[in-house]
Amino acid sequence: MLETESMNNYAYTEAPGVNFFDTENLKCLKAPLTSPAFNNFSSHMETGAARLEETLELLNLRYQTLFFLASAALVTSSVFSVTKTLGLSTLPGLLLSTFLLTNALLVMVLDIPGTPRWAGKYRRHIRKNMRFLTRLTGKSLWLAVLGAANMVTLKSNKKVGALRFLFGTLTSLFVFGVAATGFAIAVRKSFRLEKAKTVVKEASKGAYIDVFRKYALADPEHGMQFEEFNRLCSDYTSGRLQFDIVDLYIIFNVLDEHQKCAVNEREFYEWLAGSLVFL
Repeated sequence: MLETESMNNYAYTEAPGVNFFDTENLKCLKAPLTSPAFNNFSSHMETGAARLEETLELLNLRYQTLFFLASAALVTSSVFSVTKTLGLSTLPGLLLSTFLLTNALLVMVLDIPGTPRWAGKYRRHIRKNMRFLTRLTGKSLWLAVLGAANMVTLKSNKKVGALRFLFGTLTSLFVFGVAATGFAIAVRKSFRLEKAKTVVKEASKGAYIDVFRKYALADPEHGMQFEEFNRLCSDYTSGRLQFDIVDLYIIFNVLDEHQKCAVNEREFYEWLAGSLVFL
């Protein structure tokens, strides 16, 4: 695992004849980071999501903890549903409850606080076979689907009591709230990355590989490291866009196809040449 050292303390050695940051070639920095329409929309999204993150910080909560609590509530609700749908006459309800229980367990294992040894193997399998769950957007949308499935399970089960129905309804509402919070935070982070990409694209004028080779100095064959990617974004935006270690893990989780904690030349080119990346 990479060391989670401060991004503000990195340093690099200049290669002979390489000018790492030529402000004369970056005229685009005098203009907004993106087009006005995109900038207005993303600014509203960023403002709302930033307030959500600040609120969570004040409550000493991380969105990963919210994902865990939401999935744990779904597991509890689905266990009750499974016990009430045993039998051939309630087979559709049993299948739906089993689907809900299985998928809620997958999300819960991914977001268990800390790094328990027993969870490591299962997390690797989930990341390999269900990569969309490792993205904030994918996990948030999937939680919304599971919340809806929980409501359907309640509606289709005729043996549900008043307390069970109340618990299930509150669980779904909580899950929807967590999903909306996670999605808003994910979109904010995605827009920040998109702004950095737009500036790099305009400044490099299609010479994406040259940009990669200019910054990927530690191990070019392995790929661009966290510090190098952060320095790239900071340089090209005059320090306006930098990412902390948590955001860098989220970004590399998406850009790095093989989970090697580095972005290689091909992945870097595909990121710059591609469309908006949802983290």
